Amino acid sequence: MAQYVEAGNWHEIERFFNQSELTQHLGINVDLQDPTQPKCEVHNVHRFHLGGVGQDYINGAVISAMYDLAIGLTALPYASEGNFATTNLNIRLLKPVENGRFYMVSKINRRIGNRVFAEATLFNFADEARGHAHGEISVGLKR
Repeated sequence: MAQYVEAGNWHEIERFFNQSELTQHLGINVDLQDPTQPKCEVHNVHRFHLGGVGQDYINGAVISAMYDLAIGLTALPYASEGNFATTNLNIRLLKPVENGRFYMVSKINRRIGNRVFAEATLFNFADEARGHAHGEISVGLKR
């Protein structure tokens, strides 16, 4: 991954994530057109995306997984330092996300030592904010 980041080959990084089992199963498309603001989007909502008992809203577990991915993607610029992983994620859901396309955009707020602090906002198909999350990523992890 580091070699793609260093070369600025964001298209190849997108391809890597979009072909992963997780993103394919959840129907998430990773967009790194602006690598400083990674975007994750679900275009086609399926029954497994919906939560509750017969409710027509996106399941919180799907939203949580997508937040973890979106926040984690903000650490890509630090890939040359070693592995990185989300170590803390605080999610605040403001309103239910209706059945339809939804997406989130993330960005880095600051870095302190080997910790990157980021945030992401969740939007529904009408581009209305539905949630917000703050996360912390440890970078430069060694095996």
